[in-house]
Amino acid sequence: MASERIFYKWFGFPEVVLLAPVPLMSVLLVSLLVFILRRPYIGSDAWSWLPFATTIVLFALAFVGLAYSFAPYIVPDRLTIYEAASAPESLIIILFGALFVLPVITGYTVLLYVIFRGKATALSYT
Repeated sequence: MASERIFYKWFGFPEVVLLAPVPLMSVLLVSLLVFILRRPYIGSDAWSWLPFATTIVLFALAFVGLAYSFAPYIVPDRLTIYEAASAPESLIIILFGALFVLPVITGYTVLLYVIFRGKATALSYT
């Protein structure tokens, strides 16, 4: 066993009941993904987004489980988030940079979507 703390964090009595939806949903999503990818192509792309969305949710569940297992440690049982953090002044500069850059990226993405919306046509070999 790599870490007893992580084991008891997942398999202690109240936690095992409260955290059961995470692995159960993961098994359900993997089963759904296998079912979707094994069925033959039916000639319509109406549900082609479903494997991608299922994979995103599966990845998010895995990330939540990993974050729950490690919290508050960055390096298990050695280094906490608070010990690894930069000085508060540096974090404030990074915060203001992110508050400026993220809206610019979002606005640019929306602008490109508006400019190129409707330009693509159906693929045709005739």
